[in-house]
Amino acid sequence: MGTVLAMMNFTKCAATVLALLSAAACGPLAKDSPVSRVGNVLIGSVAGGADAPAATASITQEQVQSEPGKYVRVYTRNQDRWDTNVQSGNNGNRTTWVDSSGISITFENGIVVATRGLIRDLMAADVSEVTAAIRSGGGEARRRHEFLTNMDRISTELLQCRIVSQGPETIERLKTKRNTTRFEEKCSGEGLQFTNVYWVNGAGAVIRSLQAISPQAGYLQIDIF
Repeated sequence: MGTVLAMMNFTKCAATVLALLSAAACGPLAKDSPVSRVGNVLIGSVAGGADAPAATASITQEQVQSEPGKYVRVYTRNQDRWDTNVQSGNNGNRTTWVDSSGISITFENGIVVATRGLIRDLMAADVSEVTAAIRSGGGEARRRHEFLTNMDRISTELLQCRIVSQGPETIERLKTKRNTTRFEEKCSGEGLQFTNVYWVNGAGAVIRSLQAISPQAGYLQIDIF
């Protein structure tokens, strides 16, 4: 029953988050399991908003702006916590970023494929079809997620997703405006449903996103610089 309730709450959270995003957008701006392959700065609402001071004295907003590709900023909603992540590893098209508390996130082309250190981690994911659909302007995609159960076993969730372009949207971060195309990805499986949102720049790179991790870990709001 606990798992079912967690899944229901996760789906409800997705709807609530999207409602908040829509409201914000109305403002001024807005081998071979995957497991074997996976080795604080507030930016306002994910759809645009006021900037906030850096979470750590060692990394300033000026550094983030002047050194593109070196930092990722992440808001962990379930912990109400922002942090600045730095790169800690690279394996092909997968890059791992770690924050000041040791929580790590692995991305594949801007899409989360693994986390470590959250309440209930995403151990691994196959998201290749999601990337292809975004690059094609939308479409159908399948996902494969692997989670660690309470019995320390791997549980696999297969999801069917639909990616739809929501059209152009200008976002602002660190007082700099960016022209993007917004995509929404709605996914459902036997026991899991969620909606992810991606903001893609003219070069086809995901530079901002809201991505589901697990029912327990909730959503991450991410800016890639």
